[in-house]
Amino acid sequence: MAIYTREDLILMIKEAGLRVTEHRLAVLSYLSKVKQPITVYELVDALRKKDNIDQATVYRNLSSLHEARLLRRLDFNHGHAHYELETGRASHQLVCSNCEVVEKIEGVGVDDIVKKMLKKSKKFKSINTHSIEVYGLCKACT
Repeated sequence: MAIYTREDLILMIKEAGLRVTEHRLAVLSYLSKVKQPITVYELVDALRKKDNIDQATVYRNLSSLHEARLLRRLDFNHGHAHYELETGRASHQLVCSNCEVVEKIEGVGVDDIVKKMLKKSKKFKSINTHSIEVYGLCKACT
């Protein structure tokens, strides 16, 4: 996991063509420190306590940061989104189908599968990054 300084985050926001605000910095800063994708509810709860940001402000910032491709929005079929910082690196998660716990797995290569998918594709020429979710039961639910 990369460590981002405040200056790194400011540069990311500027390069994405967005205005730098304390709320955008707070959202990016928090997401840059978590080890796995989190729900908007978890983010709102954390930022409300620390930075006194209301729910509507978090939603607006998530939307603009996602549109600017600074965040990755993940859907694990739970009825709500999870967010993580867009690093340009692949993202792999194990998701419990029962209790909805999510565990990010790093260091597992799936490049051969991605290359095969691209080779079979009729509409895509290149792949920049990918996200893979694998569903099952966590140890607590088995």
